[in-house]
Amino acid sequence: MKTRGILYSLLIAGIIVISGCGRENKELKKDAKAIADVMCKSMEAMKNLKNVAPTDSLMVKKFQLEYKNIQAEMAILYQEFKIKYNDKAKTKEFNENFSKYLSEYMLDCKCLSKEERESFEKGIK
Repeated sequence: MKTRGILYSLLIAGIIVISGCGRENKELKKDAKAIADVMCKSMEAMKNLKNVAPTDSLMVKKFQLEYKNIQAEMAILYQEFKIKYNDKAKTKEFNENFSKYLSEYMLDCKCLSKEERESFEKGIK
């Protein structure tokens, strides 16, 4: 009878731990996707800024403003991320998982150069 109670307690504890880890990974994946989306927008805005004719001052200003807004959005995301994962972000395992998720989501970015794409593909492995 005692062994059955211990066994059930261990089983319940195991389920709670496993479900907690899954939830944490879902949150981390969600945050990595949000950061990847903003990084992709930033890269695209920078690419647009590089490709616009310097004489087209209206478009230059438009792309500069767009880039500035994206940088502000990115700063907010990073600050929230830092607060949310404060101590966890200092562990090697956490950083490896985050880097892997970020690399996976960055591959969806259409404006990556061949070298950037290869770099993110390496980050998944």
